[in-house]
Amino acid sequence: MDIKKKISVIFVFLIGICIFSFTYYYCYHMLQSTKVQSNKQQVNKDEGSSGALSVQSRVYEIVLSKTKITFKTKYNKCGTYIINKEQEAGTLVGKTKSELDDIYASSGYKVSTMSDDEVVLIKQVDKYEPNKYVLGIKNGYIAIFKTDKEGNMYIQDENRDITDIKVDKLNEEDIKLLTKGDKYFLCNTREDAQAILEDYE
Repeated sequence: MDIKKKISVIFVFLIGICIFSFTYYYCYHMLQSTKVQSNKQQVNKDEGSSGALSVQSRVYEIVLSKTKITFKTKYNKCGTYIINKEQEAGTLVGKTKSELDDIYASSGYKVSTMSDDEVVLIKQVDKYEPNKYVLGIKNGYIAIFKTDKEGNMYIQDENRDITDIKVDKLNEEDIKLLTKGDKYFLCNTREDAQAILEDYE
C-alpha cells in the first residue's frame, strides 16, 4: 500500500472519529437538556398546591406500617400543645385521612398533618395547660387560678388568690385577654403569677 492510500485511510478514520464524537456530544447534551426541562415542568406542577396532580397525591395518602401515630392536645387559651401519646400504626395501616377523622371524631381528634413517617392528630380544648397557675377574672377581680390535670381552672384559696384589683379599672384589651386567655398569663408557679400581677397594681 503506497503512502497516499495510507494517508487517505488515516484521514477517513479521523473524520469518522470526529463525526462520531460530535454526534455523541450533541445527543448527550440534548437528552440532558430535555431531562432538566421535564424536571422543571414537573416541579412547577407539584408546586401548584391546588393543581390536579397535588390534589390527586393527597387523596391517596394512607397510613403505612412504618407510620408513627401521635396524639396531641392544643390548649387554645395559651396556644400550647401537649403530646398525649404516640403509637405504632397497628390496625390503622391502610387508613386514609378521612377514615382517621371518622375513627377519632368521638374523641375530638382530627388529623393535622399526614406523611409516610408520621400522622399527627390534634384535639383542641378551650383551656390552659394542666397543672399550671394562670391569671383570670373572679367576681369582677383579677385572681390567680390553678389548673387541674384536665386543665380546668379553680381557686385554691379565695382569701389569698382573689386580689383587690378590680377588672373595671383595666383597659378593654387587658380584660379581653384575661377573659379569653393568653400565653402571657400561663405560669409554672404561683410566685410567677404574682409577679405578673405587679403589671396591674
